[in-house]
Amino acid sequence: MEAAIDGMILNAFPLGAGHHESAWRHRLAPAYAAETSPEHYIELAKIAERGKMHSFFLADLLYLNEYVSVNSLQYIEPITMLAAISQHTSRIGLVATASTAFYPPYHLARLISGMDNVSHGRFGWNIVTSSLDVEARNFGQDTLPDHDARYATAADFTRTVLDLLEAWAPDALVRDQDRGLYADVTKIDFGAKEHGRFRAGGPLNLAPSPQRRPALFQAGRSSAGLDFAGEFADVVFSVQKTFESSYDFRRDLRASAQAHGRQSEEVKLLPGIWPFIGSTEREAHQLFQELEELVLPAQVADFVSYFTGLDLTEHGFDEPLPPLPDGAFQGQIGRYMKIQKLVAEGHNTLRKLQKAFGSTRGHQYVIGTPEQIAASMADWYHRGAVDGFAIQAPILPHGLEQFVDHVVPELQKLDVFRKDYPEEPQTLREALRGSWATAGVDA
Repeated sequence: MEAAIDGMILNAFPLGAGHHESAWRHRLAPAYAAETSPEHYIELAKIAERGKMHSFFLADLLYLNEYVSVNSLQYIEPITMLAAISQHTSRIGLVATASTAFYPPYHLARLISGMDNVSHGRFGWNIVTSSLDVEARNFGQDTLPDHDARYATAADFTRTVLDLLEAWAPDALVRDQDRGLYADVTKIDFGAKEHGRFRAGGPLNLAPSPQRRPALFQAGRSSAGLDFAGEFADVVFSVQKTFESSYDFRRDLRASAQAHGRQSEEVKLLPGIWPFIGSTEREAHQLFQELEELVLPAQVADFVSYFTGLDLTEHGFDEPLPPLPDGAFQGQIGRYMKIQKLVAEGHNTLRKLQKAFGSTRGHQYVIGTPEQIAASMADWYHRGAVDGFAIQAPILPHGLEQFVDHVVPELQKLDVFRKDYPEEPQTLREALRGSWATAGVDA
């Protein structure tokens, strides 16, 4: 089959001082509160752009719990932060999480259009449904709908936002000073934008941004999430620890896109990967062990609670876990099923789950030299299990710097990642389309 134009897609996914639970305590951690520092994230974005990466993604959560006593759980609002970052970068895509559960569509559509203008067409929206009732209570709601209903709502919400973003025809803004014609109202859809329970009475009071609609990102492994991705997503983030699971999920994802009348290669799969990088294997393993040894029982309890709904605030590290919720669990189904399987296999304490599920929250992690890590990534790419990766550095900025300065050159040597950005600036959607189908027997 035809090879990709740009090779694999690389997305930088920073999180505070790093993705590892213990990053903020490590000797390489920043000496300040990285979670809320504009300078920290601006510098990270510059590093990612130096590495010619396609996008820079900021996640979001909408609650705080008592585990802030041991975890760095602060989240600055991502669109605000990315607006600042846009003024210090010029080529890398900028992706923000925004929930379909709490925004009015008109309000979010204005933020998206504004951010796409500010970044000159580099914005991406990571669409999430939110999954925790504690988040709902922060917005005056008692509970969230069940899992599949949240996705149905998200689909109606997304359709409404996209209608708003596309209400102006590309040539509706005229600005003809001689004729005194500012806009051609025959090319603006003034009708209501309505899907399900969402309704906006008229178009945005802003002409189309460079992309009109942003690049759409999404994560979710359930059947409802897969169907949603097939209809809307340009990129899907996913937790895939093995080659086989990633290969199968990418195949299912492409089939879902085709079922919605799209070309299969229009949706790209980027599993998360945690690279522990050293100049030698021993050095890389030392970094991994240093971080693992700093993990506290309460930190493990926090992420197991998040993905199962169990209350583990007073639970012992070696005490058998209470029974997992039955089929009524309505949180992140993919992670829940992973933990359910591990518990059934005998990993039934927090200590055992830390070793099996890992502080990596179920993501693939690779420990080794830049050459070894690049070879592993290239193998998954060539054999059709991925379209690229979301790089989740365990500790920041160290891990991202190591990846950009040492792993990226190895990927370039293997001819699986571009040497530079295109000469002419691209929108984020154009950049993602430039990385067409990867090699692989299913492509």
